[in-house]
Amino acid sequence: MNRAVCSFAELQSVCLETLKQCDGFELVNEVVVQPRETAGEAANWTLAAVRPRVDNNSLRAARETIDRLQRSYALDEAEAKAATRRRAGRN
Repeated sequence: MNRAVCSFAELQSVCLETLKQCDGFELVNEVVVQPRETAGEAANWTLAAVRPRVDNNSLRAARETIDRLQRSYALDEAEAKAATRRRAGRN
């Protein structure tokens, strides 16, 4: 599957605008994505946080939307690798 490749900023913006349309996410003003190791066709990023937090029921209800975002968008590989190195303390 071909995913649109995005920078961190672009991906977070797309996620924010999409999730704000989900019940319970109307007041969310920030999303945080993090790179992740991939296996096969899996997404190379994960939704790490939304601010302010939403209740678990809203998060579960938005799971399909999050899955669709992960199937549609990929984090730029260079940015993902750089972020992983920074998190591991290997600048």
